[in-house]
Amino acid sequence: MSMIGDAMRTIESVILLRSKVERLSEELAATNGQVRRVVDSVIQINGRLIRLETFEEMRSGIRPTPRIEQ
Repeated sequence: MSMIGDAMRTIESVILLRSKVERLSEELAATNGQVRRVVDSVIQINGRLIRLETFEEMRSGIRPTPRIEQ
């Protein structure tokens, strides 16, 4: 009878662990989504900073203003 009880407790433990793993997997997926959004925002900000830096360089004469070919 002790072996059956041990087996049942082991099965219950496995079921509980599986449910915890599924919950953690869902939380990880949500976190990954948040990280992707932050990375996208950083990329956008970086692009804006590069454009601003280019503008400032042209305005100050460090970088010549591109000529428009006709």
